[in-house]
Formats: sequence, C-alpha cells, structure tokens
Amino acid sequence: MSSIFPEGMFPELDAYIKAIIYNEMRKHASNAPPPDIDKDEIWTLKKAASVIGISTQTLSKMLLREEIVGVKPGKKWKLTKHNVTKYMNRNPN
Repeated sequence: MSSIFPEGMFPELDAYIKAIIYNEMRKHASNAPPPDIDKDEIWTLKKAASVIGISTQTLSKMLLREEIVGVKPGKKWKLTKHNVTKYMNRNPN
C-alpha cells in the first residue's frame, strides 16, 4: 500500500493511520459463516423487543436509526433471530 501523504512525508503518522484502519477493519470482519436466511426465524417487533428487554417503541426508533437490522415490507417490522442475537452480543446492556 502506498503512502497516504505525498512524497512519503510523515512516515510515522502514515504507519499509525494505516494500523488504525487495519485494526478497525479486523474488528468488523468475521470468520463466522453467514446465516442461512431460509432457516433463520423471523420475529415480530413485539417478540424481538421482548427478547431484548425493551419496549416496541424503543425498538422501532432503533430500527429507524439503523442500530439494529430489520425490514418493513408493509406496515410491520420484521427481524431475524440472527440479527437480534448479533445486536445483543454487541451491546451488553
């Protein structure tokens, strides 16, 4: 990878920034296989909120802020068990 600064200026800063980027990318990478969406349980907003331990209104706001992944194919939110579990493992509260 080439330097992010022109003409190799600031080599220490260049290495530091690259290390930060690399470490952040590693945090988000996963060796786990992707879930089999056909076999994953589909949960309603009420079920997911109950499992997480929050109100349906709070979960709706979280979905709108994209803090948790869900879809709204019509008037009602749908979430997968995998995405709820992933959210709960990421947020210990």
